[in-house]
Parts: sequence; structure tokens; C-alpha cells
Amino acid sequence: MVVEHLRRALEHLEELTPDEQEDVAEQILAYTGRVEPRGVRARRLAGAWADLPADMEDTLLRWRREVPPTPLIEDLPGEQEDADA
Repeated sequence: MVVEHLRRALEHLEELTPDEQEDVAEQILAYTGRVEPRGVRARRLAGAWADLPADMEDTLLRWRREVPPTPLIEDLPGEQEDADA
């Protein structure tokens, strides 16, 4: 028997985004002590990239090239402790 509060809440499940629905499903499985078969979550997460724009990889690579790399800590301005001390 499902408690009334949970039954009413589940009636609104379709109002959630697919990601939110997945979160709810994972929480319920965790509470019941059940786990998904190995690899199911990884395949689902890999599918999350399917809705990205076709040029997303090019965009990410362009951003990577446009932003200068983070300098080494030793090269940052400020107080430097003597490494030999």
C-alpha cells in the first residue's frame, strides 16, 4: 500500500524534467535498497549529451584555445616563500 502523500506526489511526476525524474527514481531505489544494473546509469548519462548542438565540440575547443592557461603557482604575483628555507 502506497501512502496517500506519496501517491499524490507521484501524480505530478510528469511535470518534472527527465533529469529530475531520474533523480526521483534513483532516490526511491536507494531507499528500497535496490540498485540499477551495472552500466545503466553510465549509458543514461552518455545519452544526456545527445541533445547538445552539433557544433558544441567545436565551440568547446574554440573556448579552450581562446582562454590562456592558468599560470603555475610559482609564477603568480605575491609573496613567495623561499623554497630552500
